[in-house]
Amino acid sequence: MEEEEPVKTPSEHSSLIGLNDAADEFFDVSELLSYDQSENDWPSDFSPEMYSQDTHHPKLSSAAVFVKKLHDLAVQKRGYMDLQEMAREDSVLCYYGSTLPKDPTCNLACSWTAADPSTFLIRGENYLEDHKKIKAKGTLMQMVAADWLRSDKREDDLGGRPGSIVQKFATKGGPEFFFIVNIQVPGSTTYSLALYYMMNTPIKDAPLLESFIRGDDAYRNSRFKLIPYISKGSWIVKQSVGKKACLVGQALEINYFHGKNYLELGIDIGSTVARGVVSLVLGYLNNLVIEMAFLIQANTTDELPEYLLRTCRLNHLDASKSVLVKP
Repeated sequence: MEEEEPVKTPSEHSSLIGLNDAADEFFDVSELLSYDQSENDWPSDFSPEMYSQDTHHPKLSSAAVFVKKLHDLAVQKRGYMDLQEMAREDSVLCYYGSTLPKDPTCNLACSWTAADPSTFLIRGENYLEDHKKIKAKGTLMQMVAADWLRSDKREDDLGGRPGSIVQKFATKGGPEFFFIVNIQVPGSTTYSLALYYMMNTPIKDAPLLESFIRGDDAYRNSRFKLIPYISKGSWIVKQSVGKKACLVGQALEINYFHGKNYLELGIDIGSTVARGVVSLVLGYLNNLVIEMAFLIQANTTDELPEYLLRTCRLNHLDASKSVLVKP
């Protein structure tokens, strides 16, 4: 399945030529020219003498007054627009779903791309009889975006926030459904690695996923699996992480957030069980290439064979390049 590039919001630029007509002030030329008729008609802080540098001509010509007035309006308008731009940049400093860049070449540090599904082993069609696993051949969803964030608190429900890629699709009313894995690393600074997966086909076409989405937290915790893999890194980190599938909800706290077109899993990896491994991996992030696959465990014959929801490959994550989430 071909991956779609994350939705990007173009920056806006204001100029005198590109001013919004609806917000502009318009003045009748004759009204402006009438200011030249009497000094008493000028406002106290805008007198022609202020701008005259020729003592023989205490008042500006009509044309000069007109140009000067337009210039002042342009400066005021430009200043207003600059303030608007500053406010806009501040309010949308974090477009959720675009803070970690994608790099299919795997050459850009602190970036993401999809991992090869065949790297991961999943339960085959006859797993209940032979306990054999097979190489995954594909994925149900496509990875469309990622976030690498930091904050002074845990950041939950990114998919429900205004301006997020999830909400942009929701406003269009299309069939797209998002599955978001938000891995949260607590501490004095909390880091969040959010992975956004999307599918265009109806959820009912994937019964196991539909059961997971509509199930309760206990059911979800008993089914959600992660397969980790350190494809580049030191031996000690590779050994610590391993490559064995694990039921995340059995070891870590997962908070679920369900919206109209998404399900988000907030995985808090601050438990005592994971704290040692987490601190170890964080110290080596710059030197690691981390690959992960996510799936829902199949327990019955009808549910087999398993399939991957999606994979990801994270290239040399750098904590200093995470994006600060402002209140």
